[in-house]
This record gives sequence, structure tokens and C-alpha cells, in this order.
Amino acid sequence: MSVGLRGAVPTSSDTSDIPAVSEVLSELDDNSLVARMVDGDKRAYRVVVERYYRGIVGIARRMGLTGGDAEDVAQDVFVRVWLHREKWRADGGATFKTWLYRVAVNRVIDIKRKPQFVDGAELDEVPDEAMSAVDRLAQHQEFKRLRLAIKKLSDQQQIAINLFYDRELSNQEAASIMGVSVNAMESLLKRARKRLREELKTI
Repeated sequence: MSVGLRGAVPTSSDTSDIPAVSEVLSELDDNSLVARMVDGDKRAYRVVVERYYRGIVGIARRMGLTGGDAEDVAQDVFVRVWLHREKWRADGGATFKTWLYRVAVNRVIDIKRKPQFVDGAELDEVPDEAMSAVDRLAQHQEFKRLRLAIKKLSDQQQIAINLFYDRELSNQEAASIMGVSVNAMESLLKRARKRLREELKTI
């Protein structure tokens, strides 16, 4: 699954100054990085991957995918980003992060629509370095109860909870990713919180 992603970025043998250049590039904002990436700069692309890879894996996992499938989604999203980089327009009305997370959410939705076998045993086997602070709490019994309750929410409510709480996005950013109004986003969060309280009482 990682071949496609590695194929889109340079290996360490491509150039000897990658560490120094990457350190400089890591200080750039998203728009500057993406502008370089659109021009074919693979080192800028690598920094973009490093900046958002774990976030996308986290989104996929919080939307119900297991570790391996979540990694596949992140790989697929970034391959698509590289292959279609010239289509990105900074003046398109959304930030790069918002656009990237929207691509990830849509990809997860596509995968979840397909029949698949899910082995829950894999959920607790993700290495620490690939886990967010929220994911690490999954090893605690109380958070496991919360995770079970979240799974009983609608797909839209799960995504809203994930983007707002796990990714710490604003209502406006989350609404843009989901393609809904800010008012609709706030309503989703309100209903999701109410449903969570109800479900936690039964678990």
C-alpha cells in the first residue's frame, strides 16, 4: 500500500541536502508549500505529507476504519493530491487543510459504502507513533465506552464529532469539509452530543 506514496516522493538518494531543505520548507505555510508542490517540488510535497498524514489517519480511524484501512486512506489521499496537484486553486474559497480533509472524509465514506469485514481486534494494535492523543486514550476503559457510543451515531454525526473535537477544527472549517452550512454543523453537533449522552447510559 505504501509503494504508491513512496513513488511520488524522492528517496534519500535523490539529493543529499533534503534534511536541510526540508527544515526550511517546514517553516512555510500551507499556501507556500502547495504552490511549490504544484510546480513539481517533491520536497515540499513530502513536508505536506508529514504535516497532515497522521491527521488523516486519525480522521479515518475515528470514522470507523481499522488501522490498516485508515493507513490505506491516507496513502490514497496523498497519491491523489500529488497526481492532481495542478487542479488546486488557493483562491477556491477553502484552505488547503479544509480541502484535504474533505478529500479524506469523502474517501472514507466511499470505502464504508462497500461491503467489508471489520476485525475490531486491530483497533488496539496501532503503534503509538501513529496515534493522536485522543487515540491513545482508547486503551482506557472509559474511552472505550465513548468509542462504542460514537459508533452508534449516524455517519454525519460521527464525522462532525471527529472534525470538531479530534481535529479541533472550527465550526466553519468542519462545515466546509462536510459541505453543509455552519448552522447545520452546529445542529449536527448538538444532536450528536445528545445522542452520545443517551447511548453512554446504556453501555
